Amino acid sequence: MLIEFTVANFRSIHEPIVLDLSPVAQIRSLSGNAFPSGLKGQPRRLLRTAVVYGPNASGKSNLIRAAHFMRRLVLNSNRKEVDAPLFKEPFLLAPESGNRPGQFEMIFVANRVRYQYGFEVDRQRVVQEWLYAFPNERARTIFTRAYQADGDRFHVESDLGVGIVDVVQALPEDWLALTRMGQQKPTLCPELEAVYKWFRDKLIIMSNNGTVNHVDTLDCLENENGRQWVLDFLRAADLVIDDLMLENISERRVMITDIKLVEINEDVNKLIKEQRHEDKINYFDRSINYELGSETLKIVRTVSTTGEKKLFNLGQESAGTIRMLALAGQWKSMLDNGQVCFLDEIEAGLHPKLARFLLELFQDPATNPNNAQLITTTHDTTLLDQTLLRPDQVWLMNKKRDHASHFYALSDFDLKGRRGNLQRDYLDGLFGAVPMVLRKQRLSELGAVPISGETP
Repeated sequence: MLIEFTVANFRSIHEPIVLDLSPVAQIRSLSGNAFPSGLKGQPRRLLRTAVVYGPNASGKSNLIRAAHFMRRLVLNSNRKEVDAPLFKEPFLLAPESGNRPGQFEMIFVANRVRYQYGFEVDRQRVVQEWLYAFPNERARTIFTRAYQADGDRFHVESDLGVGIVDVVQALPEDWLALTRMGQQKPTLCPELEAVYKWFRDKLIIMSNNGTVNHVDTLDCLENENGRQWVLDFLRAADLVIDDLMLENISERRVMITDIKLVEINEDVNKLIKEQRHEDKINYFDRSINYELGSETLKIVRTVSTTGEKKLFNLGQESAGTIRMLALAGQWKSMLDNGQVCFLDEIEAGLHPKLARFLLELFQDPATNPNNAQLITTTHDTTLLDQTLLRPDQVWLMNKKRDHASHFYALSDFDLKGRRGNLQRDYLDGLFGAVPMVLRKQRLSELGAVPISGETP
């Protein structure tokens, strides 16, 4: 369960921005949108979803990319090419920011314990890294690591003794200590294993890069319970599908394309073997496409007048139907396993009611008993509905004259007594984070477009 995510000096993000999934105490509406954290201390409850709005190029996708970068580095920092830069995307539009490290931190709950893990990295090395556990609300330092330029060495501390200190001090400067110690068998302590597994198994990043991943749905269709869940999902979304059929399962082919092996240094066979843990979801820097040719998946529809069953290939379906079919298995996996998902543009290719349907599956305790969480960007203003989202679930990303992304919550505004239309208020610019589109008359004055009736 995610509590906070902090990122600084990454792409359009300059100063630290913080996504906080702790409910605002003063907000009493939609109490079911939050769930008990299981912690003895604060926060006692956490939000199930967060939705991020903002104009194009405001930095919304960079929040998703930052989470992806953090997860990937935790899992793969020791697989990097020796000469490849560790970090290469700082904010470039402020003095000295290009030479400063990027900062990434997540605070989360694993096995009913709150953890705080983060690091700062530049092109060459890990500048700082820290992991704290709070088993009884008192900080326990699993390890801290800080580079000291004057001595060209790392200063390491740990409450767990010299064993961990010695291991961390012996690491290459461009390896994360969590990567090495989380993979080590036997592990040096259960906290390290719990944190590494949280990043590997619980944190899911989904991009909207045009590829479609059906592996979870295919897995679901291979057993009756999973197949029924997928059908119920599609029917609840009002897709006219009577049944789904798999053919020639043994001939299912996995096509791996556009894999940057130089950057991630992973063997293709290993990538396929470990796909469930590390590469189930399409990422920004690789495309994993599961070929679903006519020999594999068929959609079944019934002729209303004769009752005859007709089979359709995916190539005959709309992009929205194909995406919903892929999301069916992914949603089931995340809800079943209580995962934390970062998703770019939940509404991509979908009707607004389908985007709302996907969000409601996370919001409803009946369909989300394991307290999975969803953080998604969107341009769909129909989701700005006070019967669906609390103000502390709505976040806004905006760019100002400094070209940096600024991040704030709708709950920062005084909404007392406001029972108007949040969608209209947002589009009218009352909360910022909307495009400042020039009027057509103004564009004409600038010579950009002709006035209606005039020739260019």
